[in-house]
Amino acid sequence: MKHLFPIYGMCSILWLGACTPVATQPEKSLFMTQEDFPNLLNVKNVPEQSVDGDLNLFSDLGAWSGYALPVNQSRAFAGAFIGPMTMHGRGWIAQTLAQPTLVVNGEKYDLVRNMQTAKYLPGKLIQHFKDAQLEFTTELCFATSRTAFVRSVITNLSDTPLNVSLTWSGGVFEENTIASKVDKGVRFHCPFYGRRWGTNRQIITLRNEPPVDEVTATVLFHTADEVMTVGNDSLRVVEKSDYLLQSGKSYTSEYSQTLTLKGEETDKEYVAIKSIPFDQCFADNAQRWNQGLQRVLSADSPYMKENAYRNIAVKALMTLNSNWRTPAGDIFHGCSFPSYIGFIGGCWSWDAWQIASGNVYYNPEGAKSEMLSLFDYQAENGMVPDFIGYNKVRNNWRDSKPPIASWGAMNVYKVTGDKAFLDEIFDKLYRFHQWWYAERDHDHNGICEYGSTDGTLIAAAWESGMDNGVRFDDTRMLKNEMEKAWSMDQENICLNSFLYVDKLTLSEMASILGKQELSEQLAKEAEVIKLYVQTKMYDSESGFFYDIRLNDRTPVKVMGAEGWLPLWAGIATPEQAESVKNIMMDEKHFNSYLPLGTLDVSHPALRPTFGYWRGPVWFNQVYFGITGLKRYGYVEEADLLTRKFMAHAQGLMTDGPIHENYNPLTGEVLNAPNFGWSSALILRLLLDQ
Repeated sequence: MKHLFPIYGMCSILWLGACTPVATQPEKSLFMTQEDFPNLLNVKNVPEQSVDGDLNLFSDLGAWSGYALPVNQSRAFAGAFIGPMTMHGRGWIAQTLAQPTLVVNGEKYDLVRNMQTAKYLPGKLIQHFKDAQLEFTTELCFATSRTAFVRSVITNLSDTPLNVSLTWSGGVFEENTIASKVDKGVRFHCPFYGRRWGTNRQIITLRNEPPVDEVTATVLFHTADEVMTVGNDSLRVVEKSDYLLQSGKSYTSEYSQTLTLKGEETDKEYVAIKSIPFDQCFADNAQRWNQGLQRVLSADSPYMKENAYRNIAVKALMTLNSNWRTPAGDIFHGCSFPSYIGFIGGCWSWDAWQIASGNVYYNPEGAKSEMLSLFDYQAENGMVPDFIGYNKVRNNWRDSKPPIASWGAMNVYKVTGDKAFLDEIFDKLYRFHQWWYAERDHDHNGICEYGSTDGTLIAAAWESGMDNGVRFDDTRMLKNEMEKAWSMDQENICLNSFLYVDKLTLSEMASILGKQELSEQLAKEAEVIKLYVQTKMYDSESGFFYDIRLNDRTPVKVMGAEGWLPLWAGIATPEQAESVKNIMMDEKHFNSYLPLGTLDVSHPALRPTFGYWRGPVWFNQVYFGITGLKRYGYVEEADLLTRKFMAHAQGLMTDGPIHENYNPLTGEVLNAPNFGWSSALILRLLLDQ
């Protein structure tokens, strides 16, 4: 295995004929269980203030909170779990709510010097400390979507009894917190105030105004002897004082941290967790993750025969899991943030549909919920909003997003076989499909354009999902017949490829649900799109697909990732597909160091670092491109590009997070880390889906 990636690093920018994929032998021992995947992601960091929102962390079970590990050699936090951080935009509650201090035979036990490991496993955080006489292990996992359990075990390794004392201390950031004693614990009522930027670009907290939100953090020390509050923002706990620990024996400490959001019943959660034994919680955690990993890693895919790719697949799973949220506030079905860094507080539509398509392999019920979440706010005219928020006043109705919801729902159905889910969502999907033709087809020719409800180009570009794509630089907006409906003055190649797939997918769904007449009608309509795209949106001179202007049907000749969507959709003729394939594999266009960027690398408008959609590599477009090549039989080319991307994307093979996008010329990470659709589609690609 060690030879594979250096070889690709040397030759992957060359033409396929000069460098074919290297055959690999199956690994003798394939990683499979939770314990096989330590520290695939680095979550070792400590916030300096509540608004440090760019730190990596771990979450599970759809919790609205997350935790991190202390930085190596951190004397201040060794043995503690960092956080929690809230997932609805209010930041970190604390650096830690429970810092251990261990005294053995009258001397403070040096946790830093005796640290053995600090591990982030799928679904669990662990710290392990050991010297000749004593071992201390502490681990955290989620018991529910609102509560994390921490179990700490002290073991006497010596031949004589040890006198052991264990205390815990912690506190919160917010100075206006109210701390109160509860049964064997402390409850912190944390108000959150509005914030604004100061003239020096520092964040100013508006404490003279009423709080805009609140959370309650409750720490219960189930096995402790004494719990005390210290002022309004801190706690001190005596777990055991001068406890005589016999040789070979262990003592187990158990505490829980519960984070409830505004309007949620903290006492109800307290009652629920009292019935969960700690040992059972950790056993259930291992069983759940091991079963989920086995389902995913047993896939019949060539990539699942190599541990390097199994690592990436599990990293993608872990990322998806930390981004998924259970219902809260104005979000009525569980859904995922695009990332818990930079995107907290709500869910975006086409992100959700792509994320569900990957999440279904580990969290099928969550994937079904994800598909339904945006449709909770579907308008009477069928429109689905771009974004829904924890606070619904933030919902974005200026635009929608590309119509891949049916594709996402069918991906979920194919894994779950849940016909009731299909029946529940079908009418919603069909209404959304019809909305495009009612409000985004300016000349009523059955070919649609992206648009907006307010007439702005920026919202119309958002609707494409490719916010600042070069092909939109000269676009104008046109008013449609409906009251709040505008279209771009160009028919979009990606949109109509999506709508073609939408029609075929809805046709298949209709057939499954016994709606035969509708199924046949949708299939016929799809053929109309197919013929139009083949004959009107393909430029034979350059051999590529483009948007076309409404006024004269001339192509908008910007070579971008949207041009290979007809391959993914199955629209292109074999000859057209071959031409597009050649351009995709040409290092002068798209086969750059990190392949399949959003813009031809020879285009003068290329902005590989700060361009967003003006050149950087977005993995959903990589996925559409590679699966499109496979569809037309270009399996070797698809495999080459897959391996090249995995080898060259910064951090993917090490402990770096999966990012929103990357530099096509260097592979360097660019925007948001821990990105959802990148993770979901990397997982699908590695599973050969």
